[in-house]
Amino acid sequence: MGEKAEFREAIASQPDWMGKAAKLAADALAAHPKVPWSPGETVAVVGMGSSTNAGAVFVAALREIGVRAINLDASAVARFPEGYKPADHVIVVSESGRSPEPIAAAARLGVEPIVVTNDPTSPVAAGARLVAPLGGFVDSGVYTIGYTTTLVALASIAEAFGATFVDPATLAGVADMALARYAAGASSLAANLDERRSLDIVGQGPSAGSAQAVALLFREACGMATAPFETLQYLHGPMESCGPHTATMLFGDGRENGIAAQLRDASTLVIQFVAQFGAVPYAAAVEEIIFAQLLAAELAGQRGIKVGEFRFPQPDTKLK
Repeated sequence: MGEKAEFREAIASQPDWMGKAAKLAADALAAHPKVPWSPGETVAVVGMGSSTNAGAVFVAALREIGVRAINLDASAVARFPEGYKPADHVIVVSESGRSPEPIAAAARLGVEPIVVTNDPTSPVAAGARLVAPLGGFVDSGVYTIGYTTTLVALASIAEAFGATFVDPATLAGVADMALARYAAGASSLAANLDERRSLDIVGQGPSAGSAQAVALLFREACGMATAPFETLQYLHGPMESCGPHTATMLFGDGRENGIAAQLRDASTLVIQFVAQFGAVPYAAAVEEIIFAQLLAAELAGQRGIKVGEFRFPQPDTKLK
């Protein structure tokens, strides 16, 4: 599938690419006329894989400021009737621009989409209302740069259409801080996690989107069985499988505190992450994924896994 960046190097390079993505998105958006999203209108994000996870963070942040928003799998949208309009405004996300599901979805929508992609010349951009480019980087096989730059681009789009919940230009600094702050403890924490059979990841609001992204990250990078849950949903049965053989990563210190206490009593390994930027949930989501990437890199190294060499490669997840 072409050249890929080494996993750790890609993780470390994210602040630079996020800064570039903020500028590129701002320039691209400034070049097009825009009407602010109106109250009562719906914004939909359409993507696959980690793009879907970034979309979950984004729509949660929009809802918290009163914007009606939904996150849709491109595979589902690709099966909608021709011209079906799922929302007033649609953002299609595909880092590579070559995933067939977003391409098919973009072609069937009853509205011209905004497209977020690392390759503005790719098929997903055909027929787009406007394109927010991510920067043309070479990503790791397990997406890192693509995920965080997508968060930047989505925040830039929201700001441009009058729905600001964070300054996109500040997110690179959040990533830089997280890299410096969380690298030192990753090795010892990974050694403890390596002893466990499975990992649940739990959070609320935008952090529920982080939970989805981290679950995919640890499956792809570490070969670990994972599952993401919204915090209050986790109380309704899923945590019953926890015990000495499992681990749970909790994002936040609200209702998560009670969960942590119960799980520790059951000898579950509890990793409770409370973001320094918790007052800005979208910025906290950047912290959360950087922390998880650093931990995943250490765990993969301890397990002797070369991240990005997939055991089950698929012939149809990217166009040639």
